[in-house]
Amino acid sequence: MAKQARARRTHELVLDAAAAEFLRHGYPRANLQHVADRTGLTKGALYGHFASKEQLAQALTTHLDEVVDKLVARTAAEDLPARDRLRTLSCALAERIESDVRVNAALRLVMDEIHSTPEPPKLLADLRALGERPPTAPLADLAIVILVGAYCTAPDPDRRGLAERVRDLWDAFPTDGQALSGTSR
Repeated sequence: MAKQARARRTHELVLDAAAAEFLRHGYPRANLQHVADRTGLTKGALYGHFASKEQLAQALTTHLDEVVDKLVARTAAEDLPARDRLRTLSCALAERIESDVRVNAALRLVMDEIHSTPEPPKLLADLRALGERPPTAPLADLAIVILVGAYCTAPDPDRRGLAERVRDLWDAFPTDGQALSGTSR
């Protein structure tokens, strides 16, 4: 039992080290020797947990998918207008990006993937799907632009202040019956 617990802790340590490496360098420049060095493992021991850089990246993006699925389920269950559901979801996700290095790194991997494949990553498809119940795709696209834009323009790799930036961006847009601040009708 102690051996299994130690193996699980090492597995988690490897995921955190890989997340830090992917976050700092992106997928193409991530180096598994750096991951091994961060964990104190040999590269061979690292391969005992993950056979490749691709498997490490997949584990992180799977974690992001699980986080998004939970947040989408929780947000979809709320009895709110679609705009408010999308705001709630994107703010909650921004908070997770700030607090969870694995989610942050996985989003970096997803952003890299956007440029290399015509198929939208699961995260973007989930946001778009939530926005289509009941409004229109443009509202879901706005949620994606706010979250991804704030992420891409964040001042440091840790994305400190991301959740606040996302909330501020949402708050800059009027709700039904409100005008944009500083404008007249």
